Amino acid sequence: MKWLVLLFFVVITSCYQSGQKATKAEPIFMENRDFFDTKPELTPIPLGEQQPFTSLFSQLEELPNIDTNTLQQQLESIGDEADRISEQNFPDQLRIPQLLSRYKVFRTRVGIVRYANPSQYIDSSFINGMDDVITAWNVFANHYNRIAREFEQDQVSVQKKRIPTIQSVDQ
Repeated sequence: MKWLVLLFFVVITSCYQSGQKATKAEPIFMENRDFFDTKPELTPIPLGEQQPFTSLFSQLEELPNIDTNTLQQQLESIGDEADRISEQNFPDQLRIPQLLSRYKVFRTRVGIVRYANPSQYIDSSFINGMDDVITAWNVFANHYNRIAREFEQDQVSVQKKRIPTIQSVDQ
């Protein structure tokens, strides 16, 4: 009985080890190529010291200028920066579900291309994914700007209502 159990483990171990092949990672050499036919138009967000999107926007602006060899590092950097920005980083008046969900869509699109293998860079799905990143950013930024403008206009109108008129008193 002991021999049968021992034989069983020997057979399982040998089958497991023979199924493992030593794979040597070969470096991928790719020609430098542009992922955008034309430089994409990014919708800017009014950037200032308190805006959490300053670094992210500048990295996105550099994306069309990046060569193929450094694209993966740039995409990972953009993804890390996008992940760093959380709901708490949004200005209080802009923490609304519609805006936060658009930002999550942008992060998802970045995540799709962020973890792509460099061998997939020539695939049309990767190229479409890069276009989706820009589109998702633009949708988010347009919505962000619209809501920020509306809030600013509301603030101005409230302040105008609060200003008391000075009336002269006839004596």
